[in-house]
Formats: sequence, structure tokens, C-alpha cells
Amino acid sequence: MNLQSSRIATTAFLIGMLVVATVSAASPSALAKTNRARTASLQAFVGTWVAKAPGENTPFLVLKLVEHDGKLTGTMSHFKIAVAGNGRVIGTPATPGESPIADLTVRGGDLSFVWGGDPPLHGGQCKFVLEGSQKASLIILVTAEEMQKIMADNSGASGFNPVVSMTREAETKEQTERPAEKWEAAFMARLINTAEAQYKFANGSYADYATLLRSGQLRETGGREFTVLPGNWQSETNPLPGYRVRLWISSDGSSYQLSIRKKTADCGTGLFSDETGVVLDGQPSDCPAMQVTH
Repeated sequence: MNLQSSRIATTAFLIGMLVVATVSAASPSALAKTNRARTASLQAFVGTWVAKAPGENTPFLVLKLVEHDGKLTGTMSHFKIAVAGNGRVIGTPATPGESPIADLTVRGGDLSFVWGGDPPLHGGQCKFVLEGSQKASLIILVTAEEMQKIMADNSGASGFNPVVSMTREAETKEQTERPAEKWEAAFMARLINTAEAQYKFANGSYADYATLLRSGQLRETGGREFTVLPGNWQSETNPLPGYRVRLWISSDGSSYQLSIRKKTADCGTGLFSDETGVVLDGQPSDCPAMQVTH
């Protein structure tokens, strides 16, 4: 009995070790995919959302949502609630500035959060519901006491609909052209080098950036090897805002040279690499000859 129990215990231990080893080996990849999927889903909320009264150009309510490390944060402007005759919330801007919102939670495609409130509202839970890539509704939860106060202040209103219609503002050039940070330049160099090695393995030669992008190699490499990617990598002309990314391929496709330098520097330091995959940080000896502009 002791021998049999020992064998059972040993077998269970080995199976347990195998399960742990399998989970451990799979966890980084599974976790990376989960994080990428979550970040992609959160991007649907990211942006500046505004609510305007009919015929007005200035919004009475501005909601800003950003994503960082797989989490949403945001701010909401101050506004004094008003109600149109049909019960629609129109509002007017209140004190300048914005206040942080808290407890941002995404469930079933909707976002809930807590805000501080502007009189006569005392704040509390709000629900942000996407209706498309450019349209959404903000549902403000109102107490019976707050409802009475709102209706008293808006005697001409026939009712009260606590749903605020919002639209996403188009990104400004300044937002789109946010200069990349130095770590993003290093990640871009690694991404290109890895994609080049994998592309050559599959096709027998190296490729320029446009080919790496259009062929899907950059996406495949990024999804398989990286958990964080430079934000603008899908652009052929400006993959790294604030930097000049130059990729020269030899005529026979057997080698390449990579240069990533800040646009503000005429001949400054940068990151340089080639088919060896080694990334150097410095200034090339033939810097003047490497000047290339769009």
C-alpha cells in the first residue's frame, strides 16, 4: 500500500509539474495576445467626445478618454445642465477646466465611470454607450431630488431625457503628429530588423518598409514578437512622428541599411542598423550624404 500510494503521489506530482510548465510556457504569449486584444477594444473609446446644443459651435460638455498600459483614464468638463422643451439635455459650459473621472469600467462594450457633478447634479455614476465610431451617448443617472430641481429650473420643458448625444472630434494634426519618444525609436529599429529577418527567411531577400507593411510582415512580426509597438507604425510615409525612418535595400536584396534620426537634427545622432541586427546609437561618418527629405 505504501509503495502504491507513493507511486500515485509521484505520478500526481509529475502531472502537476507538467501542467505548471505548460501553463508557464504558454502564459507570456497568451497574456500578450490578451493585452493586445484589450488595448484594441479600449481604443474604441479613446478620443475627445463633445456634446453641443443645436446651432452651437462651442460644446457645453467635453469628455476626454485616453488609454495607457491597457487602462482607460479621462476627464470631463464642467457644465450646467439645461433642458430643451422636448426634454433633451442641452446644457451650458460652467467653470473652466476639467475634472478627472474615476472607476472607469468596460463591460459588454459600454463604459461606466464616476464623475464629481455640477449643481444641481451631485455626480455619481455615468454610462457611456458607443453607437458607432463617431457617435455615442452619455447617460447621466439622476436622483428624484435632482430631477425635481432640474424641472423647476426649466419650467418650459415637457420632460427630461438624461441621455446626452455626443460625437467624437477629429484628431488635430498636433495630436496625430505627437513626437515619438526615444524608447519608441528603439522599438521601431528592433521591429524592422526582426521583420526583415523573417521576411528574408520566407522570401529570400530583404524588403523596403512599404513592402514589409503591405505584405503583412510587420503586423505578423509585431503580433508574434512584441507586446508594445510604436503608435504610428502602419504609416508608410511617417511611421515614427518626429523621426526620419530610412531603409535602404541593396539592388540584389541581400543587405539593407536602417537609419532612424530626429527630424529636428540636420545631422544629429540617431539609431543605425543593418542586416546584422545590431543597433548602434551615434552619428554616421557620412552623415551629409544620408540627408533624405520627402
